[in-house]
Amino acid sequence: MPNLSRRVFLGAAVCGALLSGTVACGSGPSGAPDTAQGSVTVTHALGTTTVPPGVARIVALGPTGVDVALALDAPVVGASSSGSESGLAPWTSQAQGVSDVEVLPVTGEATEVDIEQVAALKPDLIFAPGYFALEKSYPQLSAIAPTIGYQKGPAQDTWQEMTTQLATALGRQADAEQVIGRVQTKLDETRAAHPALQGATYTFGFVQPGAVTALRDPDDAMNSVPTALGLSLSPQILALPKGESFGVQLSSEQIASLDADALVLFDGGDAEARRTLEQNPLFERLPVVQRGAVVNYDYDEFIGLRNPSPLSIPWIVDRIAPRLSDAVSR
Repeated sequence: MPNLSRRVFLGAAVCGALLSGTVACGSGPSGAPDTAQGSVTVTHALGTTTVPPGVARIVALGPTGVDVALALDAPVVGASSSGSESGLAPWTSQAQGVSDVEVLPVTGEATEVDIEQVAALKPDLIFAPGYFALEKSYPQLSAIAPTIGYQKGPAQDTWQEMTTQLATALGRQADAEQVIGRVQTKLDETRAAHPALQGATYTFGFVQPGAVTALRDPDDAMNSVPTALGLSLSPQILALPKGESFGVQLSSEQIASLDADALVLFDGGDAEARRTLEQNPLFERLPVVQRGAVVNYDYDEFIGLRNPSPLSIPWIVDRIAPRLSDAVSR
């Protein structure tokens, strides 16, 4: 079990697209043909980047970037580590073209890569839509190769926006539409296969020593896939005062707010924190607990939902939809 940094938990919290009912999301393509034949100019939060034709060596930095590139069958030669034991998430490891990807170690809360290791891969494009250290390292990275940054902020762009952004930079907008359409079809099919989820409620709790942080923001990325499957956050959670971020830390007296048709928990591998919660009499008396309608997410499931991508979403829904459906049916 990898160490779960606070940034991994909080990083993707600022923005999440609601996937249900539509494929289109966010702003339109951020690229335009350049005066140089075949090149494309891409606008992002750190400026504009001219991408030449014939890109053959992409380095993807930050969560989701490598998934977007591989989903588009783009030529990826390097990617920052996902934090898993192999350095690549299981859905990424199964993608076509992944054997050509060198995993770059990351350090610190910003999950930074070594700039020299990036340069050694001789990229002709750096795709960094969710890279937390981008603002600091953008001058160095852009000196190595044309660098595309996030459109709104680290972990704020949706996977649809990132897919469209890269495809536009590569002159392959139609491919983005196909990738987004495939993922939406998978979500629609999974939703239809699990009718028990329609209109059901759930709560998500991140279990920490002596506390539980509950997902409170219905627009957060963590809620996008459950929403696409027909679930909604419980009214008890939505009735709590909004915090400064996507979640709200529950006091022991507020544990009852966790009740819903299904309760999803992630403890980050902290078995002691989990035992403490389970021994809380208020937790034990929750109807959702007494019905056995508790679903536990492992590290990969949690990370995949915090950073939804064209590759993680199909992998995730196959794993969680049957368990969530069983839970809400109890």
